[in-house]
Amino acid sequence: MMKRLKSYLFAVLPVVIFITCLGLVSGCEGDRPLTEEEHKEYVEQWHRERIERLGEEQGWLKLAGLFWLEEDVHSFGSSSENDIVLPEGSIDAQAGTVRRNGREITFSPNEETDFTINGETLNGSITFHMENPLEFTHGRLTFTFIERDETVGLRLYDQQSEIYTGFAGIERFPVDLSYRVDATLIPHEEPTTIPIVNILGQTAENDTPGVLEFELKSETHRLWAISASGGDRLFLIVADETNRSSTFGGGRFLYVDNPGPLGTVTVDFNKLYNPPCAFSDYTTCPLPPPENRLNVAIEAGEKRY
Repeated sequence: MMKRLKSYLFAVLPVVIFITCLGLVSGCEGDRPLTEEEHKEYVEQWHRERIERLGEEQGWLKLAGLFWLEEDVHSFGSSSENDIVLPEGSIDAQAGTVRRNGREITFSPNEETDFTINGETLNGSITFHMENPLEFTHGRLTFTFIERDETVGLRLYDQQSEIYTGFAGIERFPVDLSYRVDATLIPHEEPTTIPIVNILGQTAENDTPGVLEFELKSETHRLWAISASGGDRLFLIVADETNRSSTFGGGRFLYVDNPGPLGTVTVDFNKLYNPPCAFSDYTTCPLPPPENRLNVAIEAGEKRY
C-alpha cells in the first residue's frame, strides 16, 4: 500500500507544482527560472483571467455612463428630457430622481420602476451617505456612486453596453521572456507619498514604499511603486516610448508582488495592461507620474485598444 502511495505521489507532484507555478502570481518563481513555454502559458492564463474580469457584471466593459451630480435634484430615465439619460429600452422614460446634498444622496424611483438593493426590493425613496454608498439595480442596469475629491458621480453599468457587445479582444505583443526581469526595491528613508494626476486633472497623494530598480535592454531603469490595498502587491503606472505609437497614450498599468526580505521581486512587463480609460470615456484613470516615464520602448503586454 505504501509503495503504491509513494509511486502516486512521485507521479502527480511534478504536475501539481507546475500548475501551481502557472496559476499563482508568484508561485514557484523563486525556485527556478521558467522556460519559455512555461512562461508563455503563465502569461496566457493571466490574460484569459484579465479578459474575464473585464466582462464581469461590474467589469470595465459593462460601464455605460458617468454622470457628475451637482447640488440639486436630477431626473433620470430613457427620455432625452431627463438630466440623466439612460439607454433606450433599458428603463422607463421617466424613472425617478437623484438628489445630492453635499455627500448625502437621496434616490427616489417612480412607483412604476422597480429597483433592488442587494436583491431586496426598494420601496419608496432612500437616503444614504457617501461614506457607505448604496448600489441600485433595475433589470440590466446597475447604479453605483463614486467620489473624486469633492465631486460625486453616478456610475452606470449596463449588461448590454455597446462597449461590451462590441468587444473583440485586445491585441498584444508576442510574449517575450526577456521582458521578465528581477527588480530591487530601494525603500524611502521615511514615509513618502507621490502625487498622481488623473484624467480629470485632479491630484491625489499616494503612499509609496520605494523605487523599483531593474535592468532592461542593458540599461538601468527605475519605477516608483505605489502601495496597493491589502499590502501584498505594488501598483505601477508606467509610460514608455511605445505610448507614442503602438500602446495607449496614457500609459499602462502593472501589479507586482511585494518584495520579500531580500527586497527583490520579479517584474513581468508581458502583463502590462491598458487602463480602463482605454475602453471607456466613463472612467477617471490615473496618469503616469513623471518619475515613471521610461526612455525605452517596452514592446510587451497589451497594445492600444
